[in-house]
Amino acid sequence: MVGVALLAAGCSTPVTRSTRAPTPQPTALLVSATNAPLRVLGSDAMEHLEYDLLLTNVFTSALTLTAIEVTGPDGRVLLRLAGDALAARMEPVFYPAPNASPNSRIPTGGMVAANIDLVVPPGAVPTRIGHRINYDLPPDTPALTLIASRAVAGPELTVDARLPMVIAPPLRGNGWLDGNGCCDAFSVHRSPRVVVDGARLVKPETFAIDWVRIDNGKLWAGDGTRNEQYFAFGAEVVSVAEGTVVSVRDDMPEETPRQPPAAVKGPGDYLGNHVVVQIRADVWAVYAHLQPGSTPVRAGERVATGQPIGRLGNSGNSTQAHLHFQLSDGPDALTSTSLPFVFDRYTLAGTIEVVSSSDAAKDSLASQVLRVVGTAGTQTATYPLVLTVQDFR
Repeated sequence: MVGVALLAAGCSTPVTRSTRAPTPQPTALLVSATNAPLRVLGSDAMEHLEYDLLLTNVFTSALTLTAIEVTGPDGRVLLRLAGDALAARMEPVFYPAPNASPNSRIPTGGMVAANIDLVVPPGAVPTRIGHRINYDLPPDTPALTLIASRAVAGPELTVDARLPMVIAPPLRGNGWLDGNGCCDAFSVHRSPRVVVDGARLVKPETFAIDWVRIDNGKLWAGDGTRNEQYFAFGAEVVSVAEGTVVSVRDDMPEETPRQPPAAVKGPGDYLGNHVVVQIRADVWAVYAHLQPGSTPVRAGERVATGQPIGRLGNSGNSTQAHLHFQLSDGPDALTSTSLPFVFDRYTLAGTIEVVSSSDAAKDSLASQVLRVVGTAGTQTATYPLVLTVQDFR
């Protein structure tokens, strides 16, 4: 009946709109993501969405990434990475080599990862995000005429709807420095990606925090060659929530500070002396690098929030006394995905001043006098970002 009415009105040809998808195009890049973006409210009062893009060169010559754009559901650009900012976020899939130079080049058949830290104001977290990725190929690339466009649209990702779990801090007292945590690219916890059973890839440490203790701008007294010289060494570690202990180890020796670990012989040694507590049906709290013989709990026991579970040490894959803490979606931290969390209440004492590059930051944490800058204030239900200093009640 509609068609008859249109013809009667003098329209000889009905107006139609094509709903066909764009014609598929060959590309030199294959792009995927490690996970649905996970969100956490940082101590900077901003929401951080964390995930990685995996980019594989499936063409005949090396290519160079020129830009990555993250877009919202309306197509608006939420983040653009190009030039040095893009290169700083690019790294090998497993883990970057020490002192490796930033590089946006992907060799033929090679895969690289791009660390994405999408920062948006509270209340502005998108439900979905898209991507536009641009790259260049050398003009003498074989079969270059096959690639009509140097751009990839996608992938489109649904943001994980889960809110971070609210927990109590695992330490007490003042001067606790987040030496490795979310969400800066230089943090060593932001980089590891582990393939599990040849079938899936996980990010085991994205939100994990390494805590050391600062006193008068230093991490240790004397020359720093003995564990007892470190202000963090021997601190009491407490449970962040009620739960059931599922794993305990307390027989590994202390490592020598600032030397490569000597007792790590296999995957089971990386955490050193540790306690793992199941605090939800799908959430496990991990406390690692504890002192040998310091753990008063055993597998199967119930623990309460704030209950002592060990003392901070330097065992396992560790080069100085610190507490490695994280939440995971499985009982084995190495083969599970790191989950975001926030602390119910703490004091943000300030941020460690970094002079220039990420290398300078790492050197500062190792040996230089550290300066805490910024105004102290109470934080409620936030995640302490890397290089911040916390005072716990």
